[in-house]
Amino acid sequence: MERRTIQRAVAIVLVGGALGVVANALSPRGIPYIAPPKPVLQAQDVIPLAEAQSLWSTGATFFLDARAPADYAAGHIANAFSLPVEDFDQRYPAVAAMLTPDSSIVVYCDGLQCDLSHRLMVKLRQLGYRHVHVLVNGWTVWQTARLPTHKGDQP
Repeated sequence: MERRTIQRAVAIVLVGGALGVVANALSPRGIPYIAPPKPVLQAQDVIPLAEAQSLWSTGATFFLDARAPADYAAGHIANAFSLPVEDFDQRYPAVAAMLTPDSSIVVYCDGLQCDLSHRLMVKLRQLGYRHVHVLVNGWTVWQTARLPTHKGDQP
């Protein structure tokens, strides 16, 4: 009887694992089996808050929020556009119409460990945008400095 129970348990684990692999493969937002390496920021990739604020005040720099749409809607830097790195392929065309390879772009997410903005910077640079910088922990530092913010799904 004990052997039969063990066989059933093993069968359940194997079937469950197989179903999980199939569901992940069919999902448009599947989890990668091997995580891509985390982009490493260089000093020239990072923009200090004061410089970002100065660029924002000119109105000539595009601010792109790399976070999920729900986080963007809950609050974002005023006039920033939502370009979640997780939905980049679907959302990029709407933003691309406003950009040129020479556009000044600041990307941000939230939290010191957040790498969404780093990944967005890499994607944009691969597409030929030369002036992309990361505002590290952007949402938090912007709010803490009491700079202009906005809520909702529009800039």
